[in-house]
Amino acid sequence: MNGLFAKLSMTELRAQQGICSASCTTYQCYKGGPEKGEGQETNGCPLYSHPAQLEDNRDCVLCMTCLKACPHRSVELNLRPPGIELWTTHTPTYAEVCLLFLLFGAVCLHRLPEIEAILGRSLHLDHFGWHTGASVVVLMIPGAIALAAHQLIRFLRRTVKSRPFLELAYGYLPIVLGANIAHYLQLGLTEAGRVVPVAFATFGLGTASLPIFVAHPAVIAFLQSVTLVVAVFLSVVLTQKIARQSFWTLLPQHLATGAIAAGMGQIIVGW
Repeated sequence: MNGLFAKLSMTELRAQQGICSASCTTYQCYKGGPEKGEGQETNGCPLYSHPAQLEDNRDCVLCMTCLKACPHRSVELNLRPPGIELWTTHTPTYAEVCLLFLLFGAVCLHRLPEIEAILGRSLHLDHFGWHTGASVVVLMIPGAIALAAHQLIRFLRRTVKSRPFLELAYGYLPIVLGANIAHYLQLGLTEAGRVVPVAFATFGLGTASLPIFVAHPAVIAFLQSVTLVVAVFLSVVLTQKIARQSFWTLLPQHLATGAIAAGMGQIIVGW
């Protein structure tokens, strides 16, 4: 999950391939080794990745081990346009797209009680079969909407060769991240503010005078709404970058992004 969202990062750790291939013989950046020159002693990259061979941020956790170990100053921490490899050098995979929509559907699944309230239904866990079926359907909703939008693009633009779904699916990545942030904002701004008294209570200590920091529900709803709106905008921009086609050609996907975000707003914020 972290590797998938890291593709949108505005920072990256990379090495200069020319210096690595011409000057380096020890490869301490990912193998580890004793102190050498300006390089410090390390145990090597925890993900066993060579910074000169990284094509995206998926296999980098920014631990800076390679930067500390390199004796040639080849490794650099760079700023970059967020997600730039998604429309330049990225190689899409089915596994990542499946994870993307699984994370998308998981937000809906977390909010199943709110969905039940909107629909006027009550799927108690005693009715395990019905509850399981409803959970699977809810988990699949975002992916089904995205697939339907792509088929609509292909149908409306039969004379224009559309990008495959495997590539365009990454355009939903910002809204997936935004939906997850919006979902967890409520927990982060309410339950997280009670960490200190809960910790004291765990050990049987008094909690009467301990501070509790809880944001007002209106503030939480505002931040959740802003997060979703910004995520929709970024998804539209990223989709256009990936596809390199006109806005009108990709309109069904943009509408699908907006529709999913509106649904998320309804079950998360209560729009």
